[in-house]
Amino acid sequence: MGTPEFAVPALKKLITHHEVKAVFTQQPKAKGRGLNLAKSPIHQLAFEHQIPVYTPSTLRNDEVINLINKVNADIIVVIAYGFIVPKAILEAKKYGCLNIHPSDLPRHRGAAPLQRTIIEGDRKSSVCIMRMDTGLDTGDIFMKEDFYLEERTTLEELHNKCANLGAELLIKTLANIDNIVPITQPSDGVTYAHKLTKEEGKINWHESAYKIDCKIRGMNPWPGAYFSYNDKIIKILEAEYLNADHHFNSGTVISDKLEIACGSGILRVKKLQQESKKALNIEEFLRGTNILKDTVLK
Repeated sequence: MGTPEFAVPALKKLITHHEVKAVFTQQPKAKGRGLNLAKSPIHQLAFEHQIPVYTPSTLRNDEVINLINKVNADIIVVIAYGFIVPKAILEAKKYGCLNIHPSDLPRHRGAAPLQRTIIEGDRKSSVCIMRMDTGLDTGDIFMKEDFYLEERTTLEELHNKCANLGAELLIKTLANIDNIVPITQPSDGVTYAHKLTKEEGKINWHESAYKIDCKIRGMNPWPGAYFSYNDKIIKILEAEYLNADHHFNSGTVISDKLEIACGSGILRVKKLQQESKKALNIEEFLRGTNILKDTVLK
């Protein structure tokens, strides 16, 4: 059970090392100007390998539960599926349901662990193989691997690392599942990685330049970290922070190259995108949108 690109490396490994009896994924969605229906990445991969694919609109009905009960499998693997899995399905197979969770559980339980890891400035994270229960990412952990993040890791880099590492750990877990004693998650250190909202993307210039840089990296591509100028929303896609003292009010543009004073430090903007426009590097952007020195951004 899975939907986005994050689940693809794991399904590829499962196809290589095991017999995948069925795939459950989200229904095709309209995309592009023509609003053509597009299969999810998992749907497309399963289709290419002639694996039966099911796209129910919910898992909370008897028809779907009966269908899953009829699938001759020992275990269900769930990776970023997008639906809550009811107890009847969690207990449907011999080994239950395993999940790849890309955070140092119990830190960042919830829908957006990758984004929150970067937004919070975490320098250490993990990938966990967890047995699912009825709680929100509260299940026992079969296998876990820790790693350190580079100082300015992007969301795409973290996504790819965790997807590939999770796939490898999943195969190791399945190979040793009868010999592994799962570990209960600690009760302390619990945080929740709530789903991002568009409103969260608005930059607060009173925060440190470092914190704003984390937000920019953790919210790219969606919802994007943004500010308003001349009643237009402008997303910052790439920047760097400078640990430099200054005497300016927060949000003040202090150079002709769009360096911005923050609560502490300075943010040097490198790539932007105005709403309904294409992304531009700073030189291209400033040729078309002149944000003057001493402007105070909101």
